[in-house]
Amino acid sequence: LAATVNGHGAMLTPPPRNAIDSTIPGMDWGNGSTRTGHIEPLGVGCANGTESCRPGQAVFWFSQGCTPGCASCDSHGQRIPNWDHCNTTRTKPFKPTLDPQYRSANRNATPGSAQDIWKFQPWRSPGLAPVEDPCGMAGGSPVPVFNGGEYTHTKYAKQGDLGSKVLAPRPTGITWKAGGLANASWYIAFNHGGGYRYRVCPRSEELTEECFARPEHQLEFASSEHLVLFSDGPRAIPNMVVESGGGKGWMRNPIPMPNFVGSDCDDMSGHPCGGCPCGSGYPGGNTPQEFPNPFGVDRKGQNTAIQDLLRVPSLPSGEYVLGWRWDCETSSQVWTSCADIAIE
Repeated sequence: LAATVNGHGAMLTPPPRNAIDSTIPGMDWGNGSTRTGHIEPLGVGCANGTESCRPGQAVFWFSQGCTPGCASCDSHGQRIPNWDHCNTTRTKPFKPTLDPQYRSANRNATPGSAQDIWKFQPWRSPGLAPVEDPCGMAGGSPVPVFNGGEYTHTKYAKQGDLGSKVLAPRPTGITWKAGGLANASWYIAFNHGGGYRYRVCPRSEELTEECFARPEHQLEFASSEHLVLFSDGPRAIPNMVVESGGGKGWMRNPIPMPNFVGSDCDDMSGHPCGGCPCGSGYPGGNTPQEFPNPFGVDRKGQNTAIQDLLRVPSLPSGEYVLGWRWDCETSSQVWTSCADIAIE
């Protein structure tokens, strides 16, 4: 099996179940001292303001080979242009639902054209791509693969485990008021564009994508800004919530995808191949003028906490699981995290 992983991210606060291995003495993925896997050991650093984060291996819980409209993911994460992962079983052509103004990558490509290489990726139809599990799969596939698709076996999980099945509730002591406001944060270890949303599912129910996707379980973004937590203090930057087309209510990733590694395509072995399509440069890429990096040249934005103000849905009091879902745009991957909260 050849596959690749190029975007890594996870919910930071509330502390997710996916980060439970950060409690193992001597293991600290947050400061980069612990590396995961053997194929290509990765150290994933993270800064939460003035302190290093404690995300454990949360950034290694995801799904890949996920095309909107397909029945399931196929675990093949190579970045191949115009790859529909279920083209042989579709009964009719699939049309992306995202309004082009909300793209984070390949913004200069004409919709539907050959240069529109990411048309089948999750963010082009927010929320419509299948996932292996709403709390993620350890390592993103049943077996370890190149470029970050490998999970270090701990007492809590092993490669291929499903988050909703193996990760026990992790009490956070956090209680949110129904209809009130609350903060949550996430971080990007390696960017892959796209956008995200926060949702909940009652802890008393089976944790399924269908439960998290119910309209009444969606959290609305309650501010026009993100708060980014740098080591020398927080900085507010504008955000962009989808307001037209498919995916209304989702938040675009504030960090644009650069026209180099991260936007590269892969060969079938999962190795970057110099442009997209391979060897071509980036004919449909972004320009800094129309989607500038809000962090500036010296601050790419990776490995920093991105905090959002959320409107808590008016739900009955009880125990809930907060879900975070990041639909990527320059890969067929979906990152997910789950945290335990109460609503009163």
